[in-house]
Amino acid sequence: AEALASAGKPDATRGEKLYQESGCKACHSIDGAKGVGPTWKGLFESQVKLADGSSVLADDAYLTESIKLPGAKTVEGFPANAMPAFGYLTDGQVADLVAFIKTLK
Repeated sequence: AEALASAGKPDATRGEKLYQESGCKACHSIDGAKGVGPTWKGLFESQVKLADGSSVLADDAYLTESIKLPGAKTVEGFPANAMPAFGYLTDGQVADLVAFIKTLK
């Protein structure tokens, strides 16, 4: 699976497995329920209000940055630096997570 992930073919099924096994589900719901972190339901291509008062489009670049550098942009209403850095995830695994987030309408 990692060979496929690193080959640049994002896969939502692998992303869902990472969500279940990498700790994401402890803080991020996929059904809209409030959690320690923002829900992932309906997140992709939505406008996200940030703690500094600005907004950002939740596109591939924002989601990738938020996973790799979680303190870069804090979502309004959530504590800064609450999410640990997931530096051990490969670029392929991050792409798989983003592919999974895209499926959550």
